[in-house]
Parts: sequence; structure tokens; C-alpha cells
Amino acid sequence: VLKELESRDAFDLKLIVSGAHLSKWHGNTLKLIEKDNFTIADKIDSLLMTDRLVQRAKGTASLISGIAQTVERENPDILLFVGDREESIATCVVGNYMDVLVAHLGGGDPVYGNSDDPVRTACSRMAHIHFCFADEYRQNLINSGEEDFRTFFTGNPALNNIDSTKVLDCDELSTRLDFDICAGNYLVVLSHPLSSEVKESYQQMKTLLRAVSKIVDSKNIKAVGIYPNTDPGSHGVINAINETKNDSIAFFKNLPRDVFVNLMRNSLCLAGNSSMGILEAPHYKLPVVNVGNRQRGRLNAGNVVFVDYQEKEIQDEINRACFDNAYRDCVKSVKNPYGDGSAHIRIADILESIDAKDKIWHTKKNFFP
Repeated sequence: VLKELESRDAFDLKLIVSGAHLSKWHGNTLKLIEKDNFTIADKIDSLLMTDRLVQRAKGTASLISGIAQTVERENPDILLFVGDREESIATCVVGNYMDVLVAHLGGGDPVYGNSDDPVRTACSRMAHIHFCFADEYRQNLINSGEEDFRTFFTGNPALNNIDSTKVLDCDELSTRLDFDICAGNYLVVLSHPLSSEVKESYQQMKTLLRAVSKIVDSKNIKAVGIYPNTDPGSHGVINAINETKNDSIAFFKNLPRDVFVNLMRNSLCLAGNSSMGILEAPHYKLPVVNVGNRQRGRLNAGNVVFVDYQEKEIQDEINRACFDNAYRDCVKSVKNPYGDGSAHIRIADILESIDAKDKIWHTKKNFFP
């Protein structure tokens, strides 16, 4: 979306960069943003890695303060954000108090069980423009009282990133990872803590990794893992990762986009609880074993199986996802409800058509009779 906006004369695009992008521990991914030649209006330090419940609330407060100062200085017409994280609610608060239109990517998603979920709903109430990843999600917003003219089914813009990423062969991918993998001979592990189950995060990850270890040992395959987000409970997940000693399993803190996309393209399956399994994996035709309650309630294209933190159950479902050819053929035939890869164009077209000074966009109707 950002690259599409940048390519059009109608827009003067500037970014606010915050959170893990400014963290050396996470690879200082600010440099990747700079490499893409985006104009950066501000950098806001908002990441507190204490593993305490207070960290996200304090991080949101720092974002509200920082974004407000940027908006006062830059005087933008529209603030654009995605999803349900700290920057999402902070952007909505600033936009509403400072009378700037707020455009939300990813509203109407009915996931539950995490602190992000009510934040997403709150953002939908405060946002002025809605870009929904599924038509069903757009209808959810309309049914909840959002005005029809504000809501658009665009699809998931991440799909275009997948399609436009250069193919890397197995040798180059192994070299970039410094971990020897072959196409169709490894699975990917990506799991985050759940805010309602913080105390269980360590044991949950231990259970998942025991199941993965048994799979890679018995089937002579590899597993490539990615470290969790920074939410409370992440320290428990990381401790479980660090305690896992298996030469066939390698974890990474951050991966460049081209490496990540090609890693998924050639994977046998994805195991864990990442939203990527719901939103992007159908585009890869990739089987997903979603472990635990995170992501439950979301629209399932048919490629995702949900299991509890039971080692045998996890092991059985990963085995099926990786090696049951009949099941894998079914996954290859799923219809993706999250769009066709042209969301970035739809979103830019809609934003270009909006008169940001027209008060019809700024004034939302009363939700209560």
C-alpha cells in the first residue's frame, strides 16, 4: 500500500516509525524502511520489553504523545494504520481529538481471546474509513452500525507483497539463513503469547516444541522458527526456545521479507498461532496447525486446523499437514476469502477519491437511538 501511494502524484507520503523497528534486538528494521526510500516524519520510541502487563499501556501512552506532536507539525489529511496493536489505538485517539481522518486496514475481524481484539473493535468505532480484508468483515462493520459509504472490501494487501517477491532457490535460501534446508523438507514455527494466558506461555511453547522435535527427528526434516512478538509472556516463549537443543531446529529474531516469503513458499506447513496462518497462508496454499486459542473466531479459508496444547494432538496434526497427500491436495484447492492481490490498488484509488475536507467523512453517525 505504501509503495502504491508513494508512486502517485496525488499523495505526499510520510511515515511514523516506532516499536520494534527501532530495536537493535529485533534487527533494527528501520534500516529496511530507509532502504525503501520512504520519507520518515518521526521515530517514536515506544517499546518496553519488561514482560510486565504495564508495558503495552505505557507504550501506547508514549505513542499518543509522539503521534500528536507529529500531526501538529505535519498537518496531514489522513492517518493510515493497520490492525489492532498499540499504534492502532494511539492513531485513532490522536486523529479523533485533532480532527484528522483515520483510515483503518483490517476492521471487522471477529477474532477473540486477546487484548488486541477489543482494541480492533474500538478502532473501528473511531476510524472514518474502513478497508476490510474480507467481504464478510465489511458486512460485520455494517451490521454493527458503521455507515455503508465508509466501508470497503479491498482484500489483504500483503498478498501483493507475496506475488511481487522474487523467487529464491533452495541453495540461496539456505545460504541467506545459514541453515541447510530443502524445498518441501521443513516446516515453519511461529507462536506468540496470548494476553489472557500469559502465565502459561512458557509451558505452552515447551509443549509445541516437544511435538515439533519429535516430528523432525522421526521424519528427518528441519524446522525453521521465528521469535515471538514483544507482548507480555514473550519472555516465557523465548526461554522455551532457548532451552530447545535440536540441530534440526533453528530460530531467527527477524527475517528480510524476500527470505520470509520464500521460506513460506517452500514449507511443508506452518505450526503455531500467527495471524499469517489465517490471512496469508491460504495464498500460499499452505496447511496450518494453529495451536491454542489465539486466532480462533477468524474466517478460516479451510487450510487451518485448530488444536489444543496437547503434545500428541499437535504431533498428529503436523504429521497430517506435512505428509497426508490427500489432505494437502484439499488445501491446494481452498478459495482465499482475503482477496486477489490487488488490494493495494483499491486502497490507493479509494484514498485518492476522498475529499479530506468534506465534513461527511469527519462526522460519524450516532450509534445509539
